[in-house]
Amino acid sequence: MANHVLGNTPSLYQTRSIHHHVRNEGPNPLAILALLASSALAAPSPSSPSNGRDLKKCSATSLLPCACPKGTTYRESVTFSVIGAGAKDVADVISSYFKTSWLGVTPYSTSGTDKVVGALRTSKLPTLAGTYDITEVLTKYNEDRKFGSFVQKFEQDPRTVPVVYHNGTGEFGGYWITLAAEYIFQYETAITWSVYACETGYPRNFARFHEVALKNATDILTKAGKVKGKNVDPYSVQTFLNGS
Repeated sequence: MANHVLGNTPSLYQTRSIHHHVRNEGPNPLAILALLASSALAAPSPSSPSNGRDLKKCSATSLLPCACPKGTTYRESVTFSVIGAGAKDVADVISSYFKTSWLGVTPYSTSGTDKVVGALRTSKLPTLAGTYDITEVLTKYNEDRKFGSFVQKFEQDPRTVPVVYHNGTGEFGGYWITLAAEYIFQYETAITWSVYACETGYPRNFARFHEVALKNATDILTKAGKVKGKNVDPYSVQTFLNGS
C-alpha cells in the first residue's frame, strides 16, 4: 500500500496545505515548479499493478520504485523550491559536499576532494530512532560554470549498510539523494531535491528536513543581499510503500 503526502510536512504523519509566498508582479515562478513537479506527480504509484514488472534491488542506478531489504520500507520524497538569487550565488551556499552548515548538519570527518566523485563525509544524523554516525559517498557532481547550475548525487556508503537501530528493532538499509539547482532567470534558481530510501518504519522526515534546509539557504542569501528575485517556499511530495 502506498501513501502519498503533499505539502510542507511538520511531522511524520501530519500534512498541511501548501502556501506559496510570491510577489504578484512579473513572471510567476510557480509555473517553473509546476513543470519540475509534473514528472514526480505523474509517476506511477509503487503499489500500482500497472507497473507490470518485478521490483529490482535498490541501488544508485535502479529503476524506481525498487525492492528494499526485508524488514525495511521503501520511501521516496522530492522537494521543490525557487530561490530568488542567481544560480552561482545559490551554488556558493549549497553546492559544497563538505561545507554544509546550511543543512544544520556538518560532517565531522571528510576524505577525498570536495565535489569530486568518491568523496566521503561522516556526520552525526539525529533521527526519531536516535543519533547515528552515517557515512555518505558522492557518486556524481556536474556543474555549469557559465550559469551556475549543478547536480549532486550521493548515497549512504554501501560498505556501511545496514546501520542497525540502537534498540535492534530496525535498520537504515540505504538511501540515494539528488540535489539539483537550475538557472532559470537572472535572479531565479529552481531547486529539486529528491531521495529514495530503505528504512524500518519512518525514522526521518526527509521532506521536513529538506524544506527547513532550503529556507536556511534562502535566509543566508537574503542576509548577504543576494536575493533580488522571487522566492517560492519549499514544498514536497512523499510516497511510502509498506515493507515486507
